[in-house]
Amino acid sequence: MPELQKKLFKCELGGIFFVLTLSVIMQNLYQLTNHNLLGVMFGAVNGSIWELTKTLIFPFLLWSILELLSIRPSFYQFVVSKTISLYVLGVIYILYNLFCQVFLQSSDYLPAFIGAVVCVSACEYLSYRLVLSDYNLSGFFAPALFLLLLFISFYISFTPFPPHIFIFADKTTGLYGIIPDNIDIGAIILDTFYGFN
Repeated sequence: MPELQKKLFKCELGGIFFVLTLSVIMQNLYQLTNHNLLGVMFGAVNGSIWELTKTLIFPFLLWSILELLSIRPSFYQFVVSKTISLYVLGVIYILYNLFCQVFLQSSDYLPAFIGAVVCVSACEYLSYRLVLSDYNLSGFFAPALFLLLLFISFYISFTPFPPHIFIFADKTTGLYGIIPDNIDIGAIILDTFYGFN
């Protein structure tokens, strides 16, 4: 096994642990920082599918940057591969959570964590295969760079200004974005219950 391939394989395995560990920290960061700006930008501000997903895709991007700096693979091939893997991770994790909530009627955190382990592992493997692929992906560098900038703009804007669609709604309250501290969750649940009648 060539040296780069060995290093990349070890990095991708380490990436699974890094992404999942940082994701758990990010899910609690909003509470730990007492709702300050750091918690808003990098933590989950509610229990929506998007907020759970963002706690996976940001660590994935961060680990990719660390990988790039440490093993120095072919830059263009690496950036395109990681961008594809980043978007695949976001899409399949959102779809998995939608499936759990809509079809399995489950909003527990255990299925979400199991899904995170599977999705992150699959995307780290996808990234590994794409970086080492014989197919030259460097021609897609410009679109990949655009997609990375688009991701950053989505990441920054969707927490304070979430679209009012299902994946951005908090599982408990049904509210969007940053939920006020003095909200009466019981009243919201009762209001929702009586709204169906």
